[in-house]
Amino acid sequence: MGAVSILPETIMDEKEFWGRVKQLIKKRNTTHEEVAKACGINYGTFRGWIYRSIYPTVIDGYVIARVLGVSVEYLITGSDKQSERCSSKIGKACSLLQQAEKTLGKIV
Repeated sequence: MGAVSILPETIMDEKEFWGRVKQLIKKRNTTHEEVAKACGINYGTFRGWIYRSIYPTVIDGYVIARVLGVSVEYLITGSDKQSERCSSKIGKACSLLQQAEKTLGKIV
């Protein structure tokens, strides 16, 4: 039996992982050093991972994602299925509320 790949096709390389980290750092108006400190990661190590495009350990990747307010899935793939599902549910709820509002408007 051959090996079965369980990795999504959307997984990109390490440069894209760190590109997303850098975008989030900029978006949050913070610095690499502050994020490293908040993660409990030595700044030199953090900077080295970024500039050499090396994935962090699983635990460090998780902590980086938590500090930046995103999922590890987002950092790795650029998408977050859970957030997409939530957005879809929110959209459906808004649509139902709008329909209810119209119906109530006709009644009142």
